[in-house]
Amino acid sequence: MSECKHGLKGGCAYCHAAPTRTPRPPEPKRRGRSAKLSDKMNDRMTSLKRRLKDLRGG
Repeated sequence: MSECKHGLKGGCAYCHAAPTRTPRPPEPKRRGRSAKLSDKMNDRMTSLKRRLKDLRGG
């Protein structure tokens, strides 16, 4: 390696770094399992609130 512009005889990480890969675009978000789970929890909470309301006589 030759001397880099920063004055290091062995070269530095900035001048002699390996070329970086181009970043890939992010994958589209999947809403499969979590949406089903949240819908299930919402249904459970709704039915629970309905039963509590019936028990309290409201």
